[in-house]
Amino acid sequence: MRPYLLHIHERPLTLVKFNYDGDFFITCAKDGDVCLMRTETCERIGTYTPLGDKAGAVFAVDVTHDSSFVVTANADGKLIFYRFEGEQYSAINHGGILKFVEFNQKPGAQNMVVTCNDKFKSQAEGLVPNRIMVWQYDPPKRLLSIDDALPMKATKVKWGPFDETLVSIFEEGTIIIWDAQKGTNIKLIQAHKGPVTGLNFTEDRMLMITSSKDQCAKLWAMDEYECVKTYETDRPLNDVAISPLYNAEKDPKYHILMGGGQDAKDVTTTAGSSGKFEALLWHMVYEEEIGTVKGHFGPMNTLAWRRDGKGFVTGGEDGYVRMHVLDNEYWTSKKFE
Repeated sequence: MRPYLLHIHERPLTLVKFNYDGDFFITCAKDGDVCLMRTETCERIGTYTPLGDKAGAVFAVDVTHDSSFVVTANADGKLIFYRFEGEQYSAINHGGILKFVEFNQKPGAQNMVVTCNDKFKSQAEGLVPNRIMVWQYDPPKRLLSIDDALPMKATKVKWGPFDETLVSIFEEGTIIIWDAQKGTNIKLIQAHKGPVTGLNFTEDRMLMITSSKDQCAKLWAMDEYECVKTYETDRPLNDVAISPLYNAEKDPKYHILMGGGQDAKDVTTTAGSSGKFEALLWHMVYEEEIGTVKGHFGPMNTLAWRRDGKGFVTGGEDGYVRMHVLDNEYWTSKKFE
């Protein structure tokens, strides 16, 4: 498997995200660049830059199902909306250090985003607490703000099934489910022993998978919020994703991709090969490792399956984006069934 090595960022990657059709993906990093890439050729089509000052870091990016709007969550507390073609559409001065943003999932009615921010003290706004918020962006309007009920800062927050709930993950190993309309706490799950680092869903959002620094990934059924499977690896995990082919009509691939590696600050204190920066392929049902793919020169921060399940993209602490297309063997060999 020969990956494309894309050196399009100078600083660690924060998120890679495919659009709904899968013909483009968007990457964002701590250097403030947001790049739109073509999946087939891995060419950079362009970048999304805000009017005025360039953002110090961009922690998250999302794109609507019909690929008409892109939103970025900037570290300077601004939520910026772009047209897919690249022109800035609007900006919301959100406040705090924005850590995550996601459009709601209702096709044809994606007019809301959910965000979370860390607390921040500034001259202009005073003290902004840790919060989870829901915004309508056209026209810009605040719909919901959860701050007092929040135990600590949220790492990421995403929409649950049918936009009825919000799912947030925390550094103390908990997952909290909120009501998306009222902002009430529906359920608190003691999910992991270490900080929860990533969460991803299947297409219908009825299966959720989480990764953690405690070296485990867990698969959750979203109807009862119960843990169905646990995958115990040998490294801290930063991100995990379920193959989109897990429910394919013909030859489903019950596969899970995870990535991580020891923390960036500990890298220099150990031998070169022991950092464990490969991507891991695990079987979703049997809870066993199928294979590994050699990866970055530092921990892997984010990963995403291609929408057709034929490969994946990873982004690392080293500022590289790697695009892997799976070999023919993946589709023919017995051991990858």
